[in-house]
Amino acid sequence: MNISRATLQRRRFLQSGSVLGFGAISSLCAGRKLLQLPTHLGATRRQSPASPVPSTPDLNLADQQESPLPVPDAPWETEPSPPLGRPLELEDSFRDFLLTLNLRHLSAEEIIDPHRGVLGGVENTLPPVKLWEKLAPTLKVADELRERLQTPMCRITSGYRSPRYNAKVPGAVKGSYHTRNQALDLVYFCSPRKAFDAALQLRREG
Repeated sequence: MNISRATLQRRRFLQSGSVLGFGAISSLCAGRKLLQLPTHLGATRRQSPASPVPSTPDLNLADQQESPLPVPDAPWETEPSPPLGRPLELEDSFRDFLLTLNLRHLSAEEIIDPHRGVLGGVENTLPPVKLWEKLAPTLKVADELRERLQTPMCRITSGYRSPRYNAKVPGAVKGSYHTRNQALDLVYFCSPRKAFDAALQLRREG
């Protein structure tokens, strides 16, 4: 019996634990919008196997104009853990820029490390200097969300992607806001409901 790719991905999603994708949050200073919480979320959480490790919802902070993937497919638009220690061009300068943002909970290294990724032989890079400021509003929203959750962030799974690197990411859209340095994929150590409620409150405060 042939099983569609969408069905296989949906099954893998249900087996992977509590992963919640929020697609298309605008830089949230201009107007915060969230997708509706999927109706199957409760079923997903009930079917997830019990684990002593806290669940880690995956949030995507991106411009609202980008069409999000269906929720079950959202986790596939993140990269694997990047290799440690791969040097990046302008790394020190980018770190200095991040420090000027005075983020309370997100460290410069947490933000920089996802850019060390390598996929299909293509190395990711830090964003061009002209794009650095574009990430500031998204970082401040992520920092505020971390403050409200009062729980550690597991990691940033994806930040800026060079166009060549983005083309290697399964499920990524050409021209993704990741290529414009206006998107982050975040994983927190808390339940999907808690993360969703905190993000929803941010939207209400718009």
